[in-house]
Amino acid sequence: MKRVIAVVAVAICLLIGGAGFAVSKLGEQFGDQFGDVALSAPLTGGVYYTQIDNGCVTRDDADPDMPYRYELTAYAEDGSQTTTVFHTSRELRDGAYLRFDAAFLRGMISWEEVQADDLPGAVRTQLQ
Repeated sequence: MKRVIAVVAVAICLLIGGAGFAVSKLGEQFGDQFGDVALSAPLTGGVYYTQIDNGCVTRDDADPDMPYRYELTAYAEDGSQTTTVFHTSRELRDGAYLRFDAAFLRGMISWEEVQADDLPGAVRTQLQ
């Protein structure tokens, strides 16, 4: 009986270790592709804000429909900081504020330009 318990315990440890390794590798992939927001956003999605800096845009011709790759600092509504990576079909207006929705493992799923007055207080403090 003790031997069976030991074998089961070892099997469970191996499964947990393997799952942890897989999640770590998956996190690296999604973090590189979508930024840290893809790993920190809630499963049900969250609202974030960023400011466009065209000094942070690079040309990535892997997808000719979305060749502009932005990697920017973003802020949750409470002011906590993360990063976001997204692609666009054109360069966006430098200095514009974006409000965007992000979901776990998906990163940015939609965005809209907003005015400085529309930023939550904690975000406004970080961006201005």
